[in-house]
Amino acid sequence: MSIFKKFIAGVAVIVWILICGEVFLRVISAVTPFYSIEMLRYAKSLKVENKNPEISHAHKVNSRANLMGVEIKLNSLGHRNNELDGLKEEGEKRLFVLGDSIALGWGVAKGDVFVDSLEERLNEEKGSKTGFHFVTINSGVGNYNTFYKVELFKEQLKNVDPDLVILQYYINDAEKNAKGRGGFILKHSLLIASIHYYISIFSQEKKTLAEYYTDIYKDESEGWKNAKKSLEELKKICKNKQIPLIALLIPDFHYLSIDNPLIPIYAKIHRTFDQIQIPMLNTFPAIHAEFGDEPKKAWVARDDPHPNKKAHQIISDLLYNFIDKQRLY
Repeated sequence: MSIFKKFIAGVAVIVWILICGEVFLRVISAVTPFYSIEMLRYAKSLKVENKNPEISHAHKVNSRANLMGVEIKLNSLGHRNNELDGLKEEGEKRLFVLGDSIALGWGVAKGDVFVDSLEERLNEEKGSKTGFHFVTINSGVGNYNTFYKVELFKEQLKNVDPDLVILQYYINDAEKNAKGRGGFILKHSLLIASIHYYISIFSQEKKTLAEYYTDIYKDESEGWKNAKKSLEELKKICKNKQIPLIALLIPDFHYLSIDNPLIPIYAKIHRTFDQIQIPMLNTFPAIHAEFGDEPKKAWVARDDPHPNKKAHQIISDLLYNFIDKQRLY
C-alpha cells in the first residue's frame, strides 16, 4: 500500500472514531444529562455572540431548549420570563433581577426559580395591601460576571423601566472578562467541545477552588477591580434615576460548612457592598443551616452544584423578607 493510501486510510479511521464519539455523546446525554455536556448544549442552543465587543456572549432571543431535564424558554429580550408589555400599567412594579445561571434557574423548572416564586409571594401577600401588581424580570445569563451584568442593565434599562433592581452576586463574579469566542467546530461538535473543555481544565494551574477564589479577590486582581468599578457605576445610575438597588449574595454550594475557607471572602464582598452603599442579603447562614452537613442535597444533580428547587425556595423566602425589612413595598 502506498504512503498516500495509508494516509487516507488513517484519516478515514480518525474521522470514523470522531463520528462514533459524537453520536455516542449525543445519545448518552439525551438519556442521562451530564453537567459539562449540558453546558455545552446551552452555549450552542441559547447563546450567541454579543453585539457589544466587550461582552463575550448574550442570550439568543425568542429561543428555547431542554437542558438538565427542564425547558428554558427565552423571550424577545433574552429573559426567562413572559414578554414585557411596552408601557407599565398603573400600579405595576417591575423588579429587574440581574444574575448568572443561578438567577436563570439552571436545572430548575420555571415557577420554582427564586425569581418566579418571589413574584408569586409578593402578589399574594402585598398585592392586595398595596394595590400593586409585581412583575419580576429574570435577566440571568450563564457565565455572566459583574461587569457583564451591569452592561446588560445599561442596555435594557429603558425597555425594562424597573422600580427595583436586584443584583444576584456569586463568588466568581469577580473573574476577569472572558476572552476569545468559540469557533465553528466548538459550537457544533459536542465531542470536540468536550475535549477542549477538559484540556483547558487540566492545563490550568493546579489550585483548589478556595485558592482560586482567594486569588481573584486580592486587591490587585484585575477582575475584582473591574467588578468594584461596575458596582459603583450601577449604584450611580440607580441613584440618579431614583431606583432602589439591593444585592443578593449566593454562596458556592461546594462549601456550606460554617468553617469553610470562603467565609473571609464573603465578608470582604459584604464590606465592599457596604462601602458602595448597596444593601446586601447574605444567604449563606440560612443555606448552611439547611444543607451545611450535606451540601449535595442542595445540588440540582450529582455532578452539578447549582441550587435545586428547595434551595431556590429558601433564597426566595429570604429575599422576600429582606425586601419587606428594607420597607421597599
